[in-house]
Amino acid sequence: MAAPPLLLLGALLGVPFSEASTAPQVTASVAPTEAVTLGVLLPGRNLRYPWAWPRVQPALSLALEAQLRPLGLDVRTAFASTENQEGQCDSRAAFFKATDLKRSQAPDVLLGPGCFRLHVVVESFAKFSQLPLLRAGVYLRRQDFSASVYAGPAGPNLLDFQAQLLRHFHWTSRALLLASRQVDYWQYPVWGFGKQLAATIPNIRARAYVYHQPDEKAVQFIQDNRVVFILGPLKMLQEIMRLAQAQNMTSGDYVFIYLDFLGESLSAEGHREAAKPWQSKECPDLGDLREAFRTVLMVTPHVPQTPEYRRFQSQLIQRAQRDFGVAVNDSLGTLVAGCFHDVLLLYLGALNETLQEGGTKRNTSRILEKMRGLKIQGVTGTVSLNSNNDRETDFDLQAMRDVESGEFQVVAHYVGADKQIEWLGPIHWKKGSPPLDNPPGVFDMDDPSCGKGGG
Repeated sequence: MAAPPLLLLGALLGVPFSEASTAPQVTASVAPTEAVTLGVLLPGRNLRYPWAWPRVQPALSLALEAQLRPLGLDVRTAFASTENQEGQCDSRAAFFKATDLKRSQAPDVLLGPGCFRLHVVVESFAKFSQLPLLRAGVYLRRQDFSASVYAGPAGPNLLDFQAQLLRHFHWTSRALLLASRQVDYWQYPVWGFGKQLAATIPNIRARAYVYHQPDEKAVQFIQDNRVVFILGPLKMLQEIMRLAQAQNMTSGDYVFIYLDFLGESLSAEGHREAAKPWQSKECPDLGDLREAFRTVLMVTPHVPQTPEYRRFQSQLIQRAQRDFGVAVNDSLGTLVAGCFHDVLLLYLGALNETLQEGGTKRNTSRILEKMRGLKIQGVTGTVSLNSNNDRETDFDLQAMRDVESGEFQVVAHYVGADKQIEWLGPIHWKKGSPPLDNPPGVFDMDDPSCGKGGG
């Protein structure tokens, strides 16, 4: 007889199935009608992760307080950290804690894991245990994990937004993605970049390049394209812009589009002021990159500006300080906690409908079907799922408002559910109009206009 999936997974990781560690518990109780155990697998202490437990736990508590009494549920939260002793997300630790949760806590639903490298472990565990898995950290779609629900800020429709931007500005000839060697937080289809764009923009030549350092090879890749997407830490963007400035590629003939899934580049940190990504947290000037950043557009998650979201942020900050003694600022990073809050609300609503119709908390497929059919108003806005159990997320496009201030502001909002871009303000192009992605006589030497004007 074939070994159970968890045993096979343990063998691959070199982990004995019998080893486990005890999961600490946080309990939220009301008058019980139906007892539900929420198993949480997230980093326990390291606030470098936006989905660390001190940030997410207050969000979950706020969701439960809002819904338990109206729904008549008794939800108990069993938490287990997926960090190793060094405070990093670790697959072995996740495997230990997942198997321990199953044995000792018998969860009815799971939430996590946040970190990309843990998905194989936790999603395999959810599938083996036939439990819904609520996610809002990294995005990863794997066809064989149908019990997984994603409601975070880095949804799968980012590529659709990118394609719409390219078509809007008539950049349909060529595009480049420069990606960091290690994108810690987010899974992005780097090597599928060209293939997926080509599916919606015929004949485009879209390429991906793993960026190592500012060398001649990187320069050549940029020169061979005029539209450059950049995925990596803010330091990488600043390094590329210094390189582009030195190579005279910031005069308005190129555009650099930075993919910032948490909007961290626009938050104040150290010497860096808010909305000024050309500054360094160590040095506010950074070799005067302000002028070069006029050629930069930034894609960030859309952060609601509603009273409900601001109230949620305030409560989250207060509770994190009170319950964990940690300072959680009100940056875009709190959006992840808000997404976990909202996906839990969506699950509770679907569970309630299932119970009302005579089902049970273990009718996973029925609950997931209910979740796909629901549309709720959460603290992060309207929450609904597509046929792949993914939330259609919203994004903002940011551009420099003016050179004097150097501040970036929202110029467009992408509405994921409608797949439409709402334009909110002008982009101040350096040459008065968007750069051409295929200028006459630059890439296509057979273009008859190449020889005009004595060129």
